[in-house]
Amino acid sequence: MLDLPPRFREALEGDGEGLRVLIIRLGAMGDILRTIPAVRLLRRELPAVKLGWVLNSSWEILLREHPDVNVTLPLPRKEWDAALVSPMRWPRLLAGVSRFRRTVAGFGADLVLDFHANLRSGWIGRWSGAEVRLGYAGHQQKEGNHWFTTHRVPSGDRRTPRLERNLDLVAALGVPREPVPDAGLALPSSGREEAARILRDLPHRFALLSPSVSAKQAGKKPPAELLAAAVDRLHEQGLPTLVVWGPGEEDDAREVLDTARTPAGLAPPTTLPVLAALTERASVFMSGDTGPMHLACALSCPVLAFYGPTDPVVNQPWNVPFRAVYPPERLYTGIKKIDRRRGFEGLTADRVCRAVDELLDECSD
Repeated sequence: MLDLPPRFREALEGDGEGLRVLIIRLGAMGDILRTIPAVRLLRRELPAVKLGWVLNSSWEILLREHPDVNVTLPLPRKEWDAALVSPMRWPRLLAGVSRFRRTVAGFGADLVLDFHANLRSGWIGRWSGAEVRLGYAGHQQKEGNHWFTTHRVPSGDRRTPRLERNLDLVAALGVPREPVPDAGLALPSSGREEAARILRDLPHRFALLSPSVSAKQAGKKPPAELLAAAVDRLHEQGLPTLVVWGPGEEDDAREVLDTARTPAGLAPPTTLPVLAALTERASVFMSGDTGPMHLACALSCPVLAFYGPTDPVVNQPWNVPFRAVYPPERLYTGIKKIDRRRGFEGLTADRVCRAVDELLDECSD
């Protein structure tokens, strides 16, 4: 446990009464979802603590109604980034940053947990005025983040799973690491109504496939022939597949349908609440290393995950039965700029089909 001032030790040895903790994990969706279990463990150990969470406004929907988070402090990153490229909008940008800074300070944090660990999150932690700001040492932080934290935990091996790294931060406060909870999401119920309509003609057991990745992460998109191989194998095993997609992703979805030998369904464009509701009812979720894959983990849905340019250990699924398929001869390092030099070369349809069989066998035990 860290060497903390006496009042912090007293609060941590009790139920957290009077302690205000600010979580900083700005994005993206998968990173936020992999942080929630650590925060839930903190809440379980310190039920009286007041928890605030700073995150990009795009992902506030994940936490707005979360039972373990008292306050969300959304950062309007898209708005700020758009203003940054237009000098005419800089005065408005500066005013917005100033308002956000006052909001952060107004939370009155005693303790900051900086899971994000970059320059931006470092400044946010400093703005909070918290006496103790806990972050990472070594390679787990970047952009000089360590200059903004008062206490740091060792960064560990570069290939440590991201979820484990998050648990390291709360374990440093004396919080038990196990049992790891699910994400406890409380997304809008409206998604379940739309999901029920989409699934009306599908059998009770089905697989869900999300073939796309964000535009900034195009290299992480699995080849359509590998996804189609999984669709075909699942069909042979009696599980039809429903392909889901969002804005700008329909072509990816249709490419998989056209490549597969067996029929699969195409969902209408889905919002995050609808995707979550569909995932809750699915028997298997398939995708690359994406936010929706970690959403499936958060919702306790078994996962078949495809990896090429990202490390299948650092970014592995969590808390669910899973199989991670990746090029078998690839030597991953946990260092993004090295691992992302190569894609999915070497990963075969046969390997995908074996992973499907293994996952279904595990889920049937």
